[in-house]
Amino acid sequence: GFRYVEINSLCADAKVSAAAVAIHSDMAETGNFECSHPLLNRLQGNIVQGQKGNFIDIPTDCPQRDERLGWTGDAQVFVATAAFNMDVRAFFHKWMQDVRDAQSPAGGIPPVCPSPGPRLLSMEDGGPAWADAVILCPWAVYVAYGDRQILEENYEAMSRFMDFIARHRCHGNIRSHPEVDPWGGFGDWLALDGSGHLEGATPKDLIGTAFYAQDAALMARIAHVLGHAGDAAAYAALHGEILRAFQNRFIDET
Repeated sequence: GFRYVEINSLCADAKVSAAAVAIHSDMAETGNFECSHPLLNRLQGNIVQGQKGNFIDIPTDCPQRDERLGWTGDAQVFVATAAFNMDVRAFFHKWMQDVRDAQSPAGGIPPVCPSPGPRLLSMEDGGPAWADAVILCPWAVYVAYGDRQILEENYEAMSRFMDFIARHRCHGNIRSHPEVDPWGGFGDWLALDGSGHLEGATPKDLIGTAFYAQDAALMARIAHVLGHAGDAAAYAALHGEILRAFQNRFIDET
């Protein structure tokens, strides 16, 4: 990622021709969007270029400074768009191997996969919307391509992650409950109200429990696709329990 190029040590009358070459993983462009509004068309073009710049072996946050890392939250929020624009099936198969390799013995998923160093390596849990990429990304790939293989490859990691949340991040099916998880994740990241750590911000346990409910619902569907009937029933029941816990904690009579 760059905006300007500086060329030095040229004589005064030198003629210069320079070209920028975009480098990205080999992905065929498979989807397109065009309408009558030039600005929207330019926006779509920028999105495609942004995808190319951020898909170099791993799905990165942005292609400059110290954000050239495999942030799980960024990957899960963009994976469906990525699959619309390009054929990313092989790309996400590879990256999900990185995610499985980074999973902690207890089942937690860190915020960055693969881990770049000690600071982030010490975080075994990326928190709501980040760690959930272990479930959300394979499911999005399955929806886009009908790819059961990516579900099969990651089912054990998904199940271990669900067990990790239940054992270490929940109190009464409320994920990120402050009594058991004082940090609670990154919150509503970069929101104007303070991303969960200031008064008036979206509560982190609301965000966490909503994602936990989504995870349980998807795990029920994934288990059904893979023929694990007992797991499908158990996750569907868990989904109902999480919904009731969410309603009891966050919804009043009005």
